[in-house]
Order: sequence, then structure tokens, then C-alpha cells
Amino acid sequence: MITDSEEYTYTGLMSVYARENPTLFENALTSILNQTIRPDYFLLVKDGMLTDELENTIKMVKDKFEHCGIRFIQLQNKQNLGLGASLNRGLTACPTEFVARFDSDDVNVDLRMEKTMNAFRENPRLVIVGSQIFEFNTDESHPLDVKNVPTSNDDIKRCSVKRNPFNHMSVTFRKSVISKVGGYIDVPLFEDYFLWIRVIHSKYPVLNLDDILVKAHVDGCFTSKRGGFHYLLKEIHFQNLLLKGHYIGIFQYVYNVVVRGSIRILPSKVLRLIYLHLRNTSK
Repeated sequence: MITDSEEYTYTGLMSVYARENPTLFENALTSILNQTIRPDYFLLVKDGMLTDELENTIKMVKDKFEHCGIRFIQLQNKQNLGLGASLNRGLTACPTEFVARFDSDDVNVDLRMEKTMNAFRENPRLVIVGSQIFEFNTDESHPLDVKNVPTSNDDIKRCSVKRNPFNHMSVTFRKSVISKVGGYIDVPLFEDYFLWIRVIHSKYPVLNLDDILVKAHVDGCFTSKRGGFHYLLKEIHFQNLLLKGHYIGIFQYVYNVVVRGSIRILPSKVLRLIYLHLRNTSK
């Protein structure tokens, strides 16, 4: 017989690669240890060879995790495979039904997992639970802006045809359903968005909490990385997938390509202003 405490155990899933900042990485791991409800398992995918400094951080933090009763599992990719492929590999090895995504440079609020797991208890049909986040550059005590996402299932569904309705670094999901819809598929820059679309299209109930539960690190080039011809091509490729899969209709496709596509080729300063406006009015 499965007890309530066993049923709602979870695995933390993270991927890290060689260019990660060791200080941010350590802070991210420490914030997991500081959770009021800690994971029973933590699975770290090392995406290619890491620096000695990152390896030393892993060794040090691994001891702390295990001292707290958290089993620390490591998977090593022989070469850098990218986030989607690394998370898929890690997801397969997660031993629990609930899997919490943690990013390697973000700080999690202490109550994140307690509030998240309470949401699953209150509505056992939920498949994905995410939250609001704020973003910071160098100092987490000085947020740049809040990234708002819709909270209700209906609003998330409506939002999903226009923009990503979840903050990836804040989500916890049911492994069985994520695996059933195909997991992370190789769609560069859109792996998580494409996954959420497929879950929503399959009519599984989802939720975003109204709380800010993750402090997400962004570097100074964040908006410029989301613009340019290279990003435009990936945007069009993603929209083509949505149209061919019947996740959106032709009118939504044209709207997305014209509006989202044109935004991608704007100057970075203009792009940032639009980006901040859309984020702060998306709820």
C-alpha cells in the first residue's frame, strides 16, 4: 500500500554543461537543499565534460544532499547533447512519478516545492504545476522584472497558442504523462513549449500558482539571444510544427509568424521593451 508521503515524493531533475557559472550553480543547488519539502532523489545530467570547478562543486554538494537523505544520481553525456535530449535522458531515469525541474543557475524560493506539492494534493488530476518567476542579472535581491504567466487551466490553454504558458524552471510534472506524450522533442529553443502544447492538447489539467517561486538568472545578452535571423528561422520552424500537428489553425499560424517573427528581427533595445511589456501583461 502506498502511503501519502510515498505517493507525493519527487525527484529533482537538472542538467548542467561546461559553461555554467560555478557560483550560480552552487547557489541553485543550495536552494534545493533549503526547500521545506526536499526531494527524495536528485538527478543531475552532466551534458558533456565539465570544468574542474563545476566537478568540485558537484562533489561538495553531493555530500550535503546525501547527508540530508537525498539520493544524488549522476548521468554523464559523452558529448554535449543540449537541454532537451539531456532532460529526456534524465527523465527516463527518474524513480518517482513527480519530477521537479530545477535550472542550474536559478534560485528556488524555500516554499516552492511545498506549495507545488500541496497543489497536486488538492487536485490529484493535475499534470503540470508551475509558478510566476522574477528575473535577475547579478543580484537576486534586485529583480529586473517579473515574468507573469496565466494561472487557470482555461487561461493557460488560451495563452498556449500565442506564447509559452509556463516558466520552464518552475514546473513540476507527472512523469507518466510527460512520457506518454513523447517527452522533450528536439525543437531547438522550443523543447519545453512544444511539450506543454502536447500536454494541453491532450486535455490534461494544468496550473500555474500565483506565487513567485523561482528567481531566474538572465545575463546581459538575454534579449539579443531571442532576436535575429537565426532565432526567426527557429520560430518559423516551430510554428510549422504546430500547424502540421493541428495544434493551431492557419489564422493563428499567420498571426504568430507575422507578429512573433517580426519581433525577432527588431533591434535588441526595442525587443527588450516589447519583451518586458508582454511579460508583465500576460496574465
